[in-house]
Amino acid sequence: MTLIHRTALAIIILATAGIAPSVPAQQYPAKPIRMLIPSPPGGGTDVLGRLLQEGLNKMWGQPVIVDNRGGASGRIAAEIAAKAVPDGYTLFFTYGGVLVTGLPLFRNLPYHPIKDFAPVAMMAHVPGVLLAHPSFPANSVAELIALAKSKPGQLTHGTSSIGSSSHLNMELFKQMAGIDMLRVSYNGDAPALIALLGGHVLFAFNNVVAASPHIKSGRLKVLAVATAQRVPGLPEVPTIAESGLPGYDVLLFYTLVAPAKTPRTVVNKLNHAVSQIKQNPDVKLQLSRLGAIPMEMTPEESAAFIKSELEKWTKVINTGKIESN
Repeated sequence: MTLIHRTALAIIILATAGIAPSVPAQQYPAKPIRMLIPSPPGGGTDVLGRLLQEGLNKMWGQPVIVDNRGGASGRIAAEIAAKAVPDGYTLFFTYGGVLVTGLPLFRNLPYHPIKDFAPVAMMAHVPGVLLAHPSFPANSVAELIALAKSKPGQLTHGTSSIGSSSHLNMELFKQMAGIDMLRVSYNGDAPALIALLGGHVLFAFNNVVAASPHIKSGRLKVLAVATAQRVPGLPEVPTIAESGLPGYDVLLFYTLVAPAKTPRTVVNKLNHAVSQIKQNPDVKLQLSRLGAIPMEMTPEESAAFIKSELEKWTKVINTGKIESN
């Protein structure tokens, strides 16, 4: 091969290398997509993820294959997603805790929630509610705080495992209110709810979907909602922030991310697709039945939100000296 031929070949290789990353993005999706979900089939994350899966299937005609990898507080699925090829064909649909509480909670986290992922789009959030047994004398957040201050370390509240949303929501509540209470831990939010119904604990956080039937039947009373705004399904119930603890705001959110360095054009295309899917009347209806409130953010807004949530919960976890295995 002559010098001229070698030079020409080198130029072609360099030029091809320069444009290669944009080719998959232009054709995307050209093959099946794998969507990792960090929970078993049938859970809240899985149900919301499959709504997204069905929407993408119909929109693009390429199969989106759900890969349920439950266990280890989401770390198994997150690690697989973080180490996948960043080409848009491996996605990770997850509940927010995997991204915003894992880093401060676990000593050895096999992924970095900021460095290893490219935020794509927010799906929705499910409001939390502060519930109490009917026998509990407090009927508001202000009354609960006053009672807790008069009986430090005596009032019992139920939570799921260490680092769960019900645990951390209450930890934030305690830190902001400056109170000490007795935590009783259960193996999941469902057992904690059963304990509350039976009067074994006095109050607890849970999600509005699980709590609604018991609120309507009178078996539980709701003191407040955990979000900054009131919940459409419970418009008469005040927020924690407006009823005794200003600034309290907790979102149990669900989001779609991709491995870091996924082409921006692919990320933007996915973001637009998720936004369109949430506008579908059937999807809106299903989200409403699940008690989920759609969230609309650009990839940049999603990244900023996840970063701020990570900082918020890192402070809560470190202040509370909380650690999990």
